[in-house]
Amino acid sequence: MSFKFRLQRILELREQHEQAKARELAAARDAADQAAQAKEVLAALRADSQAQIHQAARTESRVGHLHQLGTVLASVDERLVAATDVCKQADDGVHLAKVILEEAARDRRVLDRLKERHTAVWRAENAARDRVQMDEVALTQFARKQEEKINSSAENAG
Repeated sequence: MSFKFRLQRILELREQHEQAKARELAAARDAADQAAQAKEVLAALRADSQAQIHQAARTESRVGHLHQLGTVLASVDERLVAATDVCKQADDGVHLAKVILEEAARDRRVLDRLKERHTAVWRAENAARDRVQMDEVALTQFARKQEEKINSSAENAG
């Protein structure tokens, strides 16, 4: 007879739930990485625009050109602020997904430990039943041998 855990289906569902949350965490990390890369690109573009403004200021550039570079820099600054917000939201999403995954793993581990306990109890009960059966067999054989000895000694005496 094999061990059957009554809550096996629930354990399997919790394992599936944990795996789904792990996939969600991976997706959140990917989104956070993409947001960080976009932010880095914007930061590099801002640094480049800033360098162009400094270069243009050193040379005798037209006021219109400097104004245009300033407008571009202001636009990049706005996009950089927005990208920073997106990065923060993505990082918050990663943190939340991590917390949810930890909760799902904890819930699964609770059932795993319960299954282990039930399995240990089942094994102990099974071993005890086996010992009782083996003891009964040994006692039966012992009694049969004793009876044979008594019968053979009675035949020899008579």
